[in-house]
Amino acid sequence: MLLTLPFKLTGRLILAVPLLGGMCREVARDPERALLPFLINLLMGVALASWIFGPVIIMALALTLAPVMLVTIMLASADFGRAL
Repeated sequence: MLLTLPFKLTGRLILAVPLLGGMCREVARDPERALLPFLINLLMGVALASWIFGPVIIMALALTLAPVMLVTIMLASADFGRAL
C-alpha cells in the first residue's frame, strides 16, 4: 500500500510515527550530527527485540528486507529504457 501512495504523503506518514518520526525528522534536519545516533538506536532496538523475543526477530527482519534488497538490485541494474 505504501508504494501506491504519493511520496510526500508517505514521508508525512513516516514522520507521524511517534518515536521513529522524531528521529527521522532530526536526521533530515542535520544528518551529520544525528545519523550515527539514529543508526545506533535502530541497532539497539533490534538487539533488544531479539533479546526479548529470541531469534524470531532476526529471521523476520531478514524475511522483510529480502524483497527490499531484490528491488534495490533490480533498480540498480536497470537501464531505464536506454540501450547498451
